[in-house]
Amino acid sequence: MKLHTSVLALIGFMVAAPVFAAEQTVTFSVPGMTCASCPFIVESAMSGVDGVVTVSADADTRTALVIFDDAITNAEDIAFASTSAGYEAELLPNDSNS
Repeated sequence: MKLHTSVLALIGFMVAAPVFAAEQTVTFSVPGMTCASCPFIVESAMSGVDGVVTVSADADTRTALVIFDDAITNAEDIAFASTSAGYEAELLPNDSNS
């Protein structure tokens, strides 16, 4: 009976596992970044969103790589934060986004 209970507990956890949040990595196009200080502003705006783990913005490629907890926020909220700071951000399609 003890083994049976353990197996049921394991199956229950496996079924519930998709409910748990995961970190997502996404890339945004931020075409308005035209100077050396722009990435700092974008990083600050995006980092201010609850659930954002890291932001790395690059003025040369005009992109921002963001890792966030999808149980707390989403890509739309992060893009909105950047747009509100004066830098429109658009999610780039990427097969490696997880």
